Amino acid sequence: MLDMASDPSLLTLRDGRTLSYSSYGSNTPTAPTIFYFHGFPASRLEGTSWSPIAASLSARLIAPDRPGCGLSTFQPARRILDWPSDLLELADHLKISQFYVLGTSGGCPYVLACAKEIPRSRLLGAAVVSGIYPLKLGVQGMLMKLRVMLFVAAWATSLFGRLLDWQLGKVARDPDPKALEELFVKEMSGRPEADRKVIENLHFRKEIVDSLRECLKGGSQGAAWEARLYGTDWEFEMEEVQFDGLCLWHGKLDVNCPCSMPENVVKLMKGAELKLFEEEAHFSLPVNHAEEILRHLLQIRE
Repeated sequence: MLDMASDPSLLTLRDGRTLSYSSYGSNTPTAPTIFYFHGFPASRLEGTSWSPIAASLSARLIAPDRPGCGLSTFQPARRILDWPSDLLELADHLKISQFYVLGTSGGCPYVLACAKEIPRSRLLGAAVVSGIYPLKLGVQGMLMKLRVMLFVAAWATSLFGRLLDWQLGKVARDPDPKALEELFVKEMSGRPEADRKVIENLHFRKEIVDSLRECLKGGSQGAAWEARLYGTDWEFEMEEVQFDGLCLWHGKLDVNCPCSMPENVVKLMKGAELKLFEEEAHFSLPVNHAEEILRHLLQIRE
């Protein structure tokens, strides 16, 4: 049974914040559940692109907005390590005792935090796709523009938020979605051919633009804090993530999150597996290998 995106659901957390989420894939209550952590800047709507594959594998995919993104309440002074408790509260609310986690790009730190903090009795498996890792482990190969962005966000978060809103937020809130789409296509013009090729897919492009618009419709404060977290101390070391069943998927042509990052990280994490793809980049990897990624996560074989 297919649910190509439920209306957003809202959960009031114990501390009074709102956590928004959408459900994709199978709508069978007993289906294996994957919690999907969106990239940056993005929102729960990013889960749309994974929905048909999840449904074909009879899996349910639940995508929450992180604090300050989409419809989730901004959380002042939030830490990456605060996320696992939010996720467990959502899982308990939905009466999900065991689950998997999957994160793309900026969702990576939150997957690793869950792998560190959540008991194996509940967390069955974890996957990171095109993920960003602690900058101290190497940024060689990362676009200079992104390096500067993360540096500014780390040390002048409020300034970065204003700049982000001026450059991107106002365009994202333009009533005409074509304004943001044109800006996005222009930004992608200098990216690897593998990424440019998948961006030519109008359906996929619309999904990215819709997710970005949703992220920034309430302002750029949440996205600015997200960027700050990526560029500062994550408050846990990679050696502390010891999780059998963690798989890192990465394209060698990725210039958003260069492959030197996972290559260095996987050496530090016992039980982690790295899958590198010679001809894939940041966006092309999840597009071209979604079924393989979900099958591996769920341990489904042909």
